[in-house]
Amino acid sequence: MDMSQTFQLTESVNNLLQQSELPASLTIEQCAKALAMSMTSFRRKLAQEETSFKLIQSKFLNELCVQALLTKHANIEQLSTRLGYSERATFERAFRQKFGTTPSQFRELSLVNNAQASYQKLTQIAQDIPPMPDSCKQLVAEKDQGNLDLQRVIEIVNKDAIFSGRIIGQASKAIYGRTPKNLQEAVSRNLGIGTVVNFAIIFAMKDALQDQVEQKIIEQYSQAFLLAPKLFQRLRKSIAAEIKFDIALTEQTLVFALLGVFLLSHKATYKHELMLHSLQGIDDLQSLNRHIKQAMGISIYSASSLMLSLWHIDAKLVKQLTHLEKVSQQQVKGNAQDELLIFMLSCLYTSARQSNDYNSLAQKAELLHIENFSDLQAIIATSE
Repeated sequence: MDMSQTFQLTESVNNLLQQSELPASLTIEQCAKALAMSMTSFRRKLAQEETSFKLIQSKFLNELCVQALLTKHANIEQLSTRLGYSERATFERAFRQKFGTTPSQFRELSLVNNAQASYQKLTQIAQDIPPMPDSCKQLVAEKDQGNLDLQRVIEIVNKDAIFSGRIIGQASKAIYGRTPKNLQEAVSRNLGIGTVVNFAIIFAMKDALQDQVEQKIIEQYSQAFLLAPKLFQRLRKSIAAEIKFDIALTEQTLVFALLGVFLLSHKATYKHELMLHSLQGIDDLQSLNRHIKQAMGISIYSASSLMLSLWHIDAKLVKQLTHLEKVSQQQVKGNAQDELLIFMLSCLYTSARQSNDYNSLAQKAELLHIENFSDLQAIIATSE
């Protein structure tokens, strides 16, 4: 399908916002009138593109703000006016409260080195990540060979007391059922073999980077990654339509797609401070992905693929992350599964940021015909 036709109305609204001197003040009524459409038709056609005027405008203003500050030519006075602030000081206070730094300082951080140099540094850092521990290596290798059954998983995990305790702890979470009496129940009844292998990789990567990434980032994002199976399980019960997922691959993708945050936040990267402020201030995952790619030469999904490839993790997963990158950049049209996958990743990102603003996710859930969003929100809010 022609991408220009797929997102035609969304693109038209973005063009109107771009042309407006005060995009923050543009109303849905003005937009519909400019496109010679009735309000009913305007809303309905945007819903068919799985969005709304409010979502488009909010995303546009957020991107306008960060995009302008990625160049040295941005006039902060003019930018504050376009964003709807009555004066520059008000904008700067709001920006500092959200991002933890001033607009000028954010711009300076974005201009440190160029994207190519940043990408080369990230590649070097990824290559220097320590190898996975023996228990994790065994689980991955035997899974790839098709030799991994319940008994073998238990034998491998039992040899690693710390990992064994972590698995029991994860299996004890309410959504997985009754608290397991032992490791066998934790794996067989609560988690499953695939989830145990995925969790082993997350714990291994967390431990490997513990001293190189801010503790807050390590803890918050690790917890979000571990929520992925729960979120996916609950979403499958909440979607109105019958959607066929490759369950194992989808769960893997959810657990690992944002792993690249660890690499991009590594203290040795040229722009790790920019990444930290961006993670704090940018609400929308797709916007964050675009801006990080522009500033650092690599997206979060590609950074995840790089880390997983160096640890020789499932090639099918890397291929899926590459596809996800193209969908998120609107280079290809995503199918229903892709849209739901990106929605779930946005949920995990919100959880990792420990944000309590779920309005955009709730609106998107409605557009995707996801029922009982409050159930998903309860999972998102459990990240510790």
